[in-house]
Amino acid sequence: MTSKLTLSMDAAVIAKARRISKYRKTSVSAMVANFISALNDIEPPMPDLPPITRRVLEMGAALPVTPKDWDYHDELTDGMGEKYGVK
Repeated sequence: MTSKLTLSMDAAVIAKARRISKYRKTSVSAMVANFISALNDIEPPMPDLPPITRRVLEMGAALPVTPKDWDYHDELTDGMGEKYGVK
């Protein structure tokens, strides 16, 4: 069963949606439905955080996983030794 939904958008966005739907030989409604269906139902893990904090956490999630035996102090010692020529 389908229901009707009214959306408010800028006229330029509506025009663009119509052009794209015509090119793709589908309806704007189908495009919106497909877009919504493709979204994950999972809420952000910490929605109450400030935007900058959320962005930093998102960026950190993309970093490679460090090995379990990695030690910050060893890494720092090696880096300082290379920088100042001390081994």
